[in-house]
Amino acid sequence: MTPLFIAGFALLLLGLFGSRFLAERATKLLSSQEKLTLLDSFSRLRVFGGLPLAFIVLSFSGVGYLPQGWFWPAYFGSCALFAIYLLVVHRMISRRLEKLSINVDYRTAYNRARWVSYSGFLAFFVLNTLSPFVSG
Repeated sequence: MTPLFIAGFALLLLGLFGSRFLAERATKLLSSQEKLTLLDSFSRLRVFGGLPLAFIVLSFSGVGYLPQGWFWPAYFGSCALFAIYLLVVHRMISRRLEKLSINVDYRTAYNRARWVSYSGFLAFFVLNTLSPFVSG
């Protein structure tokens, strides 16, 4: 493992835990009824939202087994799939929160938490991508 990979992984974990912390704080902005509404409204996403993500993770892990000529196109293709996944899920969540008329303060705080998470993923992918070029 290279130092850039380790730094990227640390930033990824920092982004994920920071996002969780901010999302938990945002929950305090909701009424009891809004909390129940959120639990009911996002149950299918919690159950099935991980399936595309599992496919993307498997595609990332399979990239290393490809011939050298296919490595970078497959790697960036997997990155693109992951970015599309995040974009679609972010849009679905934003629309659903708006449709449910969840208060604006919570939506703002929750979106901030999501962006912290996205920043961690972005740092990980950028540093992981640079790692072979810097260490060689």
